[in-house]
Amino acid sequence: MPLLTGLAVPNFSLVGFLLGLLVFTLGLNVLMMDPAHAASKNNSAAMQVVIEAPPPQVLRAASQAFQEWDRGELASVSEEAMQVKGLSRTRFFKFVDDITVNLAAVEGDPQKTQVQIQSVGRMGEYDFGGNQRNIDEYLAKLRGLLPAG
Repeated sequence: MPLLTGLAVPNFSLVGFLLGLLVFTLGLNVLMMDPAHAASKNNSAAMQVVIEAPPPQVLRAASQAFQEWDRGELASVSEEAMQVKGLSRTRFFKFVDDITVNLAAVEGDPQKTQVQIQSVGRMGEYDFGGNQRNIDEYLAKLRGLLPAG
């Protein structure tokens, strides 16, 4: 029984179309799981900050931040390279963004850590601010895990 009488309703269902679009999009997302398929330069963001904590402490907190962030997932931790890799997924379509966190001691001050965070989308030409949002959310989570300083 049609909900709207007297109106011409197309033969396809809007819900069916949206479900098909979702399945298609998620299917593409699975195909694009390889970071080598990273999208354009307009689909990335980077930030450098200095945190007042020694690098080993920041490294532990950096990996923990991915585990506690609701959209984050820890991929790898390298103590030798002082690098943490993870990913973030958008809430609705579950698009994947790769996040790399590189750490280094601040020269002349071993109690401070230089943190470089990069977020790169795997799909699309433009991120509509999503990668910067990833960095901001991740950095807030990381800072929340460290003593105020």
